[in-house]
Amino acid sequence: MKEIRVETEIDAPPEAVWETLTDFAAYEEWNPVFTSADGDLREGGTVEVDIDATGNPNVSMTMTITDVIRPRRLQWVGTFVGRWIFRGEHAFDLQALEDDRTLFVNREAFTGILVPVLTRNLRRDYEEMNRALADRVEGGPVVEAAP
Repeated sequence: MKEIRVETEIDAPPEAVWETLTDFAAYEEWNPVFTSADGDLREGGTVEVDIDATGNPNVSMTMTITDVIRPRRLQWVGTFVGRWIFRGEHAFDLQALEDDRTLFVNREAFTGILVPVLTRNLRRDYEEMNRALADRVEGGPVVEAAP
């Protein structure tokens, strides 16, 4: 198993971060990793996402939402071909900090035989996603997702 964990402090309250994070229709406007998303934001619901990970071909996956705690946690699980090939359990955690700030934690645990190949650049990609989320919520520069 491999895990990636990236933390970013965002100068906005968790509710504002949550609103942007869960607005799947707007992912194409700001998210450099999950370049589009469409689905049902509820536990047991599914989300179709297009993933643009550095060094890998773009791929579309169906994620199953396993946890929704507004405005603190969104978690989904996705597999590629089968769980023994590639499986990722992705969680977005939001923790309130002083002065209406949020600690945003973007983490994913991976299993399967393709993990070494498909995850080699994901830390950098998730860092970029966290920066883009912070910019979007804080009203900073807009980062356009890759075409």
